[in-house]
Amino acid sequence: MRTNYLALLRIVATVAILTTIYYLLPDLGRLSETSWALLFAVGLVVLSGLIVLLVGKALRAGPDVQLQGLGILLCIAVMFFAEAYFLLAKMPGQFDGLRTKTDALYFTVTTLSTVGYGDVHAAGQLARVAVILLVLFNLVFLGTAVTVAGGLLRTRATRRLQAPQPTSAADPSSAVPDASAHDQRRDGA
Repeated sequence: MRTNYLALLRIVATVAILTTIYYLLPDLGRLSETSWALLFAVGLVVLSGLIVLLVGKALRAGPDVQLQGLGILLCIAVMFFAEAYFLLAKMPGQFDGLRTKTDALYFTVTTLSTVGYGDVHAAGQLARVAVILLVLFNLVFLGTAVTVAGGLLRTRATRRLQAPQPTSAADPSSAVPDASAHDQRRDGA
């Protein structure tokens, strides 16, 4: 049980650290569409590399570590897309309602969670392509998360079924005498 608390603490600490870094990143100002697209493409390559690295490491580990890895990966992806949207929103006509880093984080989380209130939305073509990439990431991520969570539940259920069941005097099922011992006493053995 203590391991679960440490895993949860690790994820919460990672979220806090990455969120702090996100808010402390310097404002790059208004970029040209080409500069933003190049920066976004490089960021996607780096994010993809991290995904491959973390997934490879998680596959060699147990399901608990896999779940932790997915949580950390999700946090990294959210911060990446939020920063990308924040920079993109500085270009005229790309986003409606997105002005601050908090707006960008809010938009990313509501899009990723498929809530989408509509108060912030992509208006320009470049912004729409970026949002499509987030939605595709979400589909892949959710499929992976469901698979890992299913594996974790299967592993725990298997362990529980294979564990020896303790018996106690208070347990009425343990009070039933062993039939072979009863037969041996009756036969005089």
